Amino acid sequence: MVNVAVAGGTGGAPDGVDLGAPVIAVDYDDVDALQTVLEQHEINTVISTLALHIIGVGQAQINLIKAAEKSEPTKRFVTGTWAVQPEIKWFDLLPYGFQHVASYTELEKTHLEWTAFNVGWFLEYYAMPNVETYIPQSTFVVDMANRHASIPGDGKQKMTFTYTRDVAKFVAAALDLPKWERNTYAIGDKLTWDEFVKIAEEARGGEKFIVTYDDVEKLRTGNVTELPGQAASYSYLPKESAQRLFSAFGIWVTEGIFDFPDEKLLNKQFPDIKVTTAREMLQAAWKGK
Repeated sequence: MVNVAVAGGTGGAPDGVDLGAPVIAVDYDDVDALQTVLEQHEINTVISTLALHIIGVGQAQINLIKAAEKSEPTKRFVTGTWAVQPEIKWFDLLPYGFQHVASYTELEKTHLEWTAFNVGWFLEYYAMPNVETYIPQSTFVVDMANRHASIPGDGKQKMTFTYTRDVAKFVAAALDLPKWERNTYAIGDKLTWDEFVKIAEEARGGEKFIVTYDDVEKLRTGNVTELPGQAASYSYLPKESAQRLFSAFGIWVTEGIFDFPDEKLLNKQFPDIKVTTAREMLQAAWKGK
């Protein structure tokens, strides 16, 4: 067993909830103070869940990387990716992509063993509000509540989905691996968007969804067909930013970036880890609603 620090791990959790571990307030602007905390608690592994989609948070992760490098007991670092780590060129499409690139560049300067967890899109986004989770609502491609979908490309490319509780299982298991690769892959389910919509329609009682397809030419303009449920997130993710973000991810879908190599999946190394499939999640969340 090793000591692990989860940076940003309280985000989204209600006040007073028992997280099952000590909560330590830190100053992410102070590298030396961060180093002191890591050393005081003899932290071997830092797991960053800092929200890199928020401009400015990238510097906090860079400071954390610098502190981990300086901390004598700290040997491993999980960067705050939690979706997919594509080739660097693809990050140029994201409004905040430079923050990921800066972190990878900083990590390459260190002696830390580090990895990025590639888990695709969090599955519970399509079960909210009927699922237990601490992450905020985000509507990408399929709007379950309003029975709409705007699919990138032709709907035939594979997409990966993983429930965050299953992600946690794989992260815990990976702590015992003797060696980490730069990319760590784990999935709950892999489907085309056409297949996902069919499962969604079944979960919503068989009624057909209103489906549109956004071709690559449209996606390259930074636009997607707006879904009714996306407006609810504009208070913290303005429409222009949301359009650019979802169009970028749509291009990634059409390029097969979310179709992870089966031979590299942690699922194969840890076959006893039971994962939640899309059908299971959607049926549990929406059947009869």
